[in-house]
Amino acid sequence: MTRLYAGAFLLLTFALGPVAVAQQPPTIEYAVKFVCGRAVPSAATLPVAPGSYYTAINVHNPSSRPVVFRKKFAVALPSERAGEVRGFFEARLGADSALEIDCQDIFNHFRAPGGPPIALLPRFAKGFVIIRPVEAAELDIVAVYTAAGATGQVETMEIERVPFRRLAVGLPDLIPFRDPQLGFCRRDSLGRSVLAMVKNQGVADAGASKTTIEFMPGGVFPVATPAVPAGVVVALSPVPIPAVCFMPNCKFTITVDAGGAVAESDEGNNVVTDTCLG
Repeated sequence: MTRLYAGAFLLLTFALGPVAVAQQPPTIEYAVKFVCGRAVPSAATLPVAPGSYYTAINVHNPSSRPVVFRKKFAVALPSERAGEVRGFFEARLGADSALEIDCQDIFNHFRAPGGPPIALLPRFAKGFVIIRPVEAAELDIVAVYTAAGATGQVETMEIERVPFRRLAVGLPDLIPFRDPQLGFCRRDSLGRSVLAMVKNQGVADAGASKTTIEFMPGGVFPVATPAVPAGVVVALSPVPIPAVCFMPNCKFTITVDAGGAVAESDEGNNVVTDTCLG
């Protein structure tokens, strides 16, 4: 029988940190460049030619179901300086529907909370719009860039289809956990045993796996290991120590995820060796 561990005699689960299991984190995102506003000769707009710049970001949901995505706006400043960041803001797009994010929308996200909408193109800004589907849903994202010179008429136009990039997703990390006061060795009315504990010190939940305890000598004993949430320690069923192992002390090795069923952020910390005194 598998038990959850919280102390020497209490069979409880204890969390070593917050556990978040509300929803799967985003796995892809789109980074779309924007250039907006009227650039005049000054230090703030030196990287581009004088003129009026417009960006229209078209977002299409090609699937047959609605998609929820989040968008963030980050301004880039000259002289290798980071600008203001706003967001994330959530949006919903129906099946086979499209919407547009333009310069007016971008400027309005930077206005003072509760203030009036900013007039069209009152200033110059450039940066990125970051779009992340809440689920692993791909979108069609096409950016249209236009610019006008002194005549006010369109002089250049560029259309760019924006590819997605994959985000690194956190993984679990299972390790043998040793009670700082009691260790792994136990003695009760039934004799001596090893109580293996497994800690998930990663950032994602770990599925069910197998732990082995190898006595030297005495053989290898597999122990079923349940799913371990991130930041939690579980205590497994105690394994009796074979009498032949005491010479006079018993040396043993605990290996978590012995079958390699769990993809971990660190596969090199799954083994610990210890000794029970005879």
